[in-house]
Amino acid sequence: MEATELREQLCAAIRRRSLVMFEYGDLIRVVEPHRFGINSAGHEMLSGWLRAGYSRSDPAGGWRNYLLSDVSALQVLDAPFAGTRPGYVAHDPRMREVYCELELTEAATPTQGPFIVREAAPSDTSSSEATDTLAPTPHPTEPAHGRDDEVDPPAAAP
Repeated sequence: MEATELREQLCAAIRRRSLVMFEYGDLIRVVEPHRFGINSAGHEMLSGWLRAGYSRSDPAGGWRNYLLSDVSALQVLDAPFAGTRPGYVAHDPRMREVYCELELTEAATPTQGPFIVREAAPSDTSSSEATDTLAPTPHPTEPAHGRDDEVDPPAAAP
């Protein structure tokens, strides 16, 4: 597949919020694409949420970066995803040029936290204590790697 066609497909998938499937390091990945552009090292890179079950090192999935030069057999799936994942931030400084990216959805809008939420005590109860609950802390945009141009390495064949 030609690089221009690959870029167009990735940006179309991001605009439509469609899952993408591709081969990366001899493994098939299913990813929710969030941002595509050029990283700080000058390489074309896709940043997205790896769907659970598609990584030996982290079967729960999560944030990953993929070098476009190592992506093959890309398919845009006819399967939508809801939108931005927790930890997604607009304007990631590790990507010096952005071709396309998801708009931040309200549910994933980053907040400062954690917050203490005090629920009002019911008016018809004798207890005047409020219940404290802790709101979840936002996830980091991507795992801390030490270098901002590091990506999810292609897995070695068994």
